[in-house]
Amino acid sequence: MAEAHAKGLSLEDLVRDVSLARQATPDPNQLPPEEWKRRFLAWTHSHPTDTPLLSDQAISRESIYGDRGL
Repeated sequence: MAEAHAKGLSLEDLVRDVSLARQATPDPNQLPPEEWKRRFLAWTHSHPTDTPLLSDQAISRESIYGDRGL
C-alpha cells in the first residue's frame, strides 16, 4: 500500500501494473505508439528518484584504477 501511495496509484492499479509487467512483453516494435509510450512511462516511474549521485572523486580515473595505471 505504501508503494501505491508513493506512486500516486490505487492499490488495484499498482497490482494491475505489476501483473502486466510480469507477463511476457510483446516485441516493442509491434505495440501501437500510445501503448509503447504508456509502458515506457510506467517503467520509468517505477524507478526510485532519490538515489544519491556519486561525487566527482568517486568516479575519477584515479579512484577507479588507483596505482594500476593512468
